[in-house]
Amino acid sequence: MLSKEDNEALTRVGPGTIMGDLMRQYWLPFAYSSEVERDGPPQRVRLLGEDMILFRDSDGKLGLLGANCPHRGAGLFFGRNEEEGLRCVYHGWKFSVDGRCVDMPNEPPESNFKDKVRAIGYCAAEQGGVIFGYMGPRRDNPPPLPEFEWAHVPESHVVHEYKSVQRCNWMQALEGDVDTAHVFFLHARLNSEIGGGPGVFHQDRAPKLFLTESEAGLLYGASRVERPGENYWRTTQFLMPVYTLFPPTEPSLQNLHIWVPIDDEHTLTWGLRWHPAEPIQSRNLVGGGVGLMLPEQKGKPYANSWPEANPDNDYQLDREVQRTQSFTGIPTIRMQDGAMTTSMGKIFDRTKEHLGTTDAAIIKTRQRFLRAARALRADGTPPPGADRPELYRVRSCTAVLPESADWRTALEDWHMARTTEISAAQAASPVR
Repeated sequence: MLSKEDNEALTRVGPGTIMGDLMRQYWLPFAYSSEVERDGPPQRVRLLGEDMILFRDSDGKLGLLGANCPHRGAGLFFGRNEEEGLRCVYHGWKFSVDGRCVDMPNEPPESNFKDKVRAIGYCAAEQGGVIFGYMGPRRDNPPPLPEFEWAHVPESHVVHEYKSVQRCNWMQALEGDVDTAHVFFLHARLNSEIGGGPGVFHQDRAPKLFLTESEAGLLYGASRVERPGENYWRTTQFLMPVYTLFPPTEPSLQNLHIWVPIDDEHTLTWGLRWHPAEPIQSRNLVGGGVGLMLPEQKGKPYANSWPEANPDNDYQLDREVQRTQSFTGIPTIRMQDGAMTTSMGKIFDRTKEHLGTTDAAIIKTRQRFLRAARALRADGTPPPGADRPELYRVRSCTAVLPESADWRTALEDWHMARTTEISAAQAASPVR
């Protein structure tokens, strides 16, 4: 368990907090490129407890501005996106993508007041069809974007499954992905004879964990007995500050989850998958998704990303399905995860938990965060991976290996994306 002080440090991300300062050293994804049109309507955004407005100007440049006009605080969401800038509809002040006031029509023509006024402006950049924001102190010279493999393969090799708002703190959402022990409980079929649809199955549900700190986060392997002389491995990569690469649902296919803090009590969760070398033929959601979205939630950030399956309807729990088919009776893996992490409350009180041996990766991840945040606060030590974009070109896998094999050595080339093929003898699928 954590102390109350450590739990507060870990979960709070607003301006001036120790974890908020750490998060602001990184680029954070928050929108799809396709959601923002040239001269199109501005979009409400909230990141790390700060409200902002996203727009794309006439030249296709992205603007990420503070939500309120610096004149008298009117909301720029209501602004007109026109002719290279966003114009506040209250008094007509117009701002470029970098926050400069380029027109102030209610002031005398000879006035130079507009040259003295700026809207709050943050950095926005895009790769692989995703928009990232940088809110840190280096806005004139931000760090490079992380070099994810999925952002550099052909579009046909990538499926963006979902982006949705989850009603809980970002850390408890992320911790679910570095917790391999829950997989063959929460996501399980009741027995191996039931078809693969309801979930996964493995007889050995008490994995042995092997952890290694990587330069950008954490790599760990979970070993289960497959058959005499062989072990079934599930490997997971955690990359600072919000990325988890979890074991694939089929050989070579890669999965990424992203857990972006909207504020202390809401998380923008993402799911995508990619293949390093081949087009993905099946474009349907592998392993389930978050389901349909509610109608546009006017007045809220990410207005089209609030899922129908949520705490208000128990994530569509079906007790008959729970009795006869799946361990939970909740339709999909993503809904099952969401039900568990939101059921902990908006911010889980970790002083009340009791951790076991299979929680080792969660413990190590928390330590990694707190150590990095305190080093940044104490002496400005750059956090892991923030200036090393190449460290994000990694993968995870499932594999069956001889009991005597060193999993790190056997899977290193695959983990480090040095090869596009994993041995057929090693490849394994958890959906069986």
